[in-house]
Amino acid sequence: VASVETGEPKFGLVDFGLAVDAETWRTQESSADLGGDGRYWPPSAWFVFEHGMSELKRHPAMNTEFRTALDVHSLGLSALRCLMEMMPNLDLVDELSSDTCLRQVVPKFREIRTAWNRYWADARRFWQPVFDAFRGVGDFEALRSAYIGASVHRIVSADLRVICRTLEEGRGACCGLSPAP
Repeated sequence: VASVETGEPKFGLVDFGLAVDAETWRTQESSADLGGDGRYWPPSAWFVFEHGMSELKRHPAMNTEFRTALDVHSLGLSALRCLMEMMPNLDLVDELSSDTCLRQVVPKFREIRTAWNRYWADARRFWQPVFDAFRGVGDFEALRSAYIGASVHRIVSADLRVICRTLEEGRGACCGLSPAP
């Protein structure tokens, strides 16, 4: 991640998802195959796994998300994962510090990390059985039935709402702070 020459962060992004024509994906019902890494799926993709495309059409907001925002959603989660994995250990920061910035911002960033850890644990827990079933280890129908019963798409949605709230609160804590000298 760090450049050998400058020591500055240097990033690249590769999408190993399914390559499909964007217009076809948005308009044709037959283009509803799920693919990619489920840890980065939005709630609408989990809903499709649970209930299928015909049921998704009855939920316009989720249908729009599924048809138009899968890549943006995954990119946002990828960026957030980078932030979380590159963030220093905030447990080592003294909350009793006289630095106002640290006292305001660090607790908010701890909340963001806690929200992320909860999401990531749930996403991994839900994705692994799906991945195993794709490999032929496990029963898709039994898994779907269990995920419908657990309302996995609602759990993922709730986790993401907490992340959004904590990010907004973190942004608020950073607003108005003076840049470091």
